[in-house]
Amino acid sequence: MLGNLQHFIINYQWLRICLDVTYLVLPVILTVTVLVNFKGNAIIAFCTIAFTLVYAIFFSAFTYISIEGYISWILVPLILSARTTKGFYYYLHAIRILFVLFFVSAAIAKIRSGVIFNTEQMAAILLKQHNIYLVSNPDDWFTKSINFIVEHRAIGYIFFVCGTIAELLFATCFFTRRFDGYLIWVFCIFLAGDLFLMRINYFTWMVFMGCFYYSSFSLQEERQ
Repeated sequence: MLGNLQHFIINYQWLRICLDVTYLVLPVILTVTVLVNFKGNAIIAFCTIAFTLVYAIFFSAFTYISIEGYISWILVPLILSARTTKGFYYYLHAIRILFVLFFVSAAIAKIRSGVIFNTEQMAAILLKQHNIYLVSNPDDWFTKSINFIVEHRAIGYIFFVCGTIAELLFATCFFTRRFDGYLIWVFCIFLAGDLFLMRINYFTWMVFMGCFYYSSFSLQEERQ
């Protein structure tokens, strides 16, 4: 059934355009409804969540882009569905914890599988990730950079360990909000490194950092 739906979408350009436009417009509509304090914003929020989920499933099926890149757009509208300040902070902290679970679990998986102790792991990951590009563009500066890291595996291993440590640092969020401001910078550096080394664009996850920024505010302060 999914294959038939895929072919149906591919065959009709107008449908693809409508899906793309809807994906871009729904968050804008949701934002406007929140700003004008529209009472039906919760309905629009859940429609945005449902549509984005379906859109992400199909888009990831058509391309090599993982559905992980859409998680932020699927979860964050839940915050905007809140009708009270209390509900806003409840959803905000819930999504903050969900993000921490996603991020920390990646580090735990590396430790549990033992790959964190393999000094050649990063070199292998880079070669697998960029194999076609490395062969097609042997004289490119990026190819030379990757080859340098692969040849000097200690450097690659340092990057790998630093990335894992960055993920583990977010475990502090289970116990305190004191370091959330610093963790925002840690995440920015992590994303920049991931984009440069892996050519993976997860900047849509930056929206999660709003949860970390506003976590420093309390409900009592907001009421005052």
